[in-house]
Amino acid sequence: MFQEDADRLRDAYQAFNEGGVEAFLERLAPEFQLRDRESSPDRAETRYGKEGIKQLFASYMEAFDALRLEPQEFIDAGDQIVVSLHQRVRGKGSGAEVVGNIAHVWTMRGATPYRLMIFGDKESALRALSAEGHFEP
Repeated sequence: MFQEDADRLRDAYQAFNEGGVEAFLERLAPEFQLRDRESSPDRAETRYGKEGIKQLFASYMEAFDALRLEPQEFIDAGDQIVVSLHQRVRGKGSGAEVVGNIAHVWTMRGATPYRLMIFGDKESALRALSAEGHFEP
């Protein structure tokens, strides 16, 4: 099951990178939930449904011309999947490209992504899951 879910998520990232947030949305559960990293207090509340995701990505695109998410590793964390990513953004106005590492923690409902939590890095994601009793490092 993990490998099939990881493949679905890999395809979702590819769709996002090729077609933007709209291409990504069609792969998510209608009642999808997204929570951005705690270090982004202006965006840290939980967002619901496709409109919530559109709003979050619109807030990203206020500062950036381009956003690309490149999965590096998929980790089986029991009922969740941790994805370690390279995030590439290009600043509006400056055109400067910034590359960093982030992590996504996905919860699947059946074969469909249901919830996403964003973390600043893989270690933070794994610590959070371990603290909640979802993952043993």
